[in-house]
Amino acid sequence: ANIAINNQLYEEAFAIFKKFDVNTSAIQVLIENVKNLDRAYEFAERCNEPAVWSHLARAQLQQGLVKEAIDSFIKADDPSAYIDVVETAHRTESWEDLVRYLQMARKKARESYIESELIYAYARTNRLADLEEFISGPNHADIQKIGDRCFDDGMYEAAKLLYNNVSNFARLAITLVHLKEFQGAVDGARKANSTRTWKEVCFACVDSEEFRLAQMCGLHIVVHADELEDLINYYQDRGYFEELINLLEAALGLERAHMGMFTELAILYSKYKPAKMREHLELFWSRVNIPKVLRAAEQAHLWAELVFL
Repeated sequence: ANIAINNQLYEEAFAIFKKFDVNTSAIQVLIENVKNLDRAYEFAERCNEPAVWSHLARAQLQQGLVKEAIDSFIKADDPSAYIDVVETAHRTESWEDLVRYLQMARKKARESYIESELIYAYARTNRLADLEEFISGPNHADIQKIGDRCFDDGMYEAAKLLYNNVSNFARLAITLVHLKEFQGAVDGARKANSTRTWKEVCFACVDSEEFRLAQMCGLHIVVHADELEDLINYYQDRGYFEELINLLEAALGLERAHMGMFTELAILYSKYKPAKMREHLELFWSRVNIPKVLRAAEQAHLWAELVFL
């Protein structure tokens, strides 16, 4: 048979291999020499051996026939080419077929890569119930990494399940913001308890005019003197003066209230609610930055308050 191949007598070589049941070599002749995948498929169907299906599957994959290749790999029960299969399926966006392949592969090899890609394929096919069931059982997947991939690709429902599973509350909060689940986002921010997360959730709530929730977040931000200016600018730039004043008024009673808060509230009163400025100064004159408030009172022509200070 090999002599026949060397002399380009491919049909003869195929006939010899077939007669002596060297089926893997026979299908190789059809694939590599005759270059006829249809005949190779018919031959694989006839002899139905795993090794033959594997040869066919790899050839189909090289030709970009993803569905056919995956069918053949499943018949061969062969997960060995999983990296090539995943990469090709990603390129051709054959997510449903990839799920079938990875389900087979997972039974044979408990690799972190296989399980992670299966979760991602579940997300891509929107099979969230399967995804949830998978991650709630024992697995070797890199759930955090797949959560980040789902988030970056805008699959927020899947990302929500994944971040929840690994208790990454900071990322969960931001994911819930994208899903417009603001109450959940505030709860997530509370668990994450980082200033950056509080800010992201607060600003998202402001953008969606969820001012009650924005204020809940804001109370955790204004106590940090270096974050106060950002917060004030965010509200002011969008014209939400009333809501900003309400937030700072609510924050004055906090244990960690600092001079910056009393000062900025005085300046806001001078611009938007001059009638409230005098009372504020009588109560808190010792806790404001007097030179700053003097300048604000002067700009607003609040002479009585200026004299008082």
